[in-house]
Amino acid sequence: MRQNLKTYSGNRIVVELDGQQIGLIQSCRPSDNYGLEDASGIGDIHVQEHVPTKAVHSLSVSAMTLFKGNLRQAGIAPQNGDDVLQGLVFDVCFYSKDTGEVLRKYIGCSYDSGDLDISAHRITMQSGQLKALDVVGTGF
Repeated sequence: MRQNLKTYSGNRIVVELDGQQIGLIQSCRPSDNYGLEDASGIGDIHVQEHVPTKAVHSLSVSAMTLFKGNLRQAGIAPQNGDDVLQGLVFDVCFYSKDTGEVLRKYIGCSYDSGDLDISAHRITMQSGQLKALDVVGTGF
C-alpha cells in the first residue's frame, strides 16, 4: 500500500500568516497578474511580444477565523485609516503538511478590503482581499 501524493488537497496544506498558524482559512484564491501589454510596430497590426508592465499579486480569502482573538488584534486587519497608514505588512505561506515544503509564499501582504459575517448561532468570520509585494514558490 502507498499514499497518493500527486495532488495537494486542502487537508494536506497548512496556511500561515506571518510565520504562525493563527486560524482557519476555508478558501484562499491567490491571483497573479503581470499587466501584459501588446507590443507591435508602426504599420504592422500583428503583436510581436507581450510586455509585462506591473506585477500585481492578490489573495481573496473566504471564511477566515482565528483560533484566538481576531484579525484586528493580530494586526492583520486594520482598525481604521490611521492603522492603514502605518504600512504594516505580513506574509502568507502555504506549506505541505506532508513534507513541510513551502508550496507558495506571498511576501509583504497588506489588508486591502474585507467584510464581516455576523449571524446568530455562528462563528463570526471575516473575508478579505490581500495584496502582496512579491511571491515565491513553485509548489502549486
